[in-house]
Amino acid sequence: MTDIHSHILFDIDDGSQDVETSVEMCFDAHENHIDTIILTPHFVNFNELEEFVDERDEKIEILRDILDHEDIPVKLLPGCELFLSDGVFNAGNLDPITLNMTDYLLCEMPLGPFRTNHVTLWFDELFDRGYRPILAHPERYYELQNNPTLYEKLLSMGVIFQVNLDSLIGKNGNTAQKIAVDMVLAKAAPLIATDAHDTRWRHTRLNEKFEELPDTVTPDIIRSCMQANPELLLRNENIKK
Repeated sequence: MTDIHSHILFDIDDGSQDVETSVEMCFDAHENHIDTIILTPHFVNFNELEEFVDERDEKIEILRDILDHEDIPVKLLPGCELFLSDGVFNAGNLDPITLNMTDYLLCEMPLGPFRTNHVTLWFDELFDRGYRPILAHPERYYELQNNPTLYEKLLSMGVIFQVNLDSLIGKNGNTAQKIAVDMVLAKAAPLIATDAHDTRWRHTRLNEKFEELPDTVTPDIIRSCMQANPELLLRNENIKK
């Protein structure tokens, strides 16, 4: 399987805080049938894109070398989780922060209340630049939970939804769980990822989480959303819904 959204890279955001934790998260991922991980640290400041990419890539190489030495066969690929704001209108070339240099760009918005009048403009800007935006964990946003028409608008624009595995098992609350389950059943969210941050709460031990999935979220759905569609993404092909 491929995990397209993770915060496994060490000491770069609110995810793994040291290299030892990163190695343990990769080991757990391998033990739970994840063979490819896209490392997607948070990216916020459009004025510091080059510095962010340099730091990210340097730490990816360090982690790759350790995994090779420890014989942990997990492929690590570059990406980011882009925090959308009006800064996107004046941003430079965003190619270096796409998911493994494809057209796909993982994005997030504020989880708490915020003014939504620019949301569609942000995504329009990304589409105009030739990117295919993926909205991380749409089930978790307060403003989307309370404004279903905005969900529908984003879907109609072509925004791709990625739900968190933790949401499907209820770790992000009942509302997020219901929305996440409804989305995957309706094929509105063709991607599922861990959004892993640590080894205790938001971890990569998938088998533990799979045991808690509702019966309606079948193994076929997991294969589609965590294996088949991520493989299409990495080939820069159209994701199937």
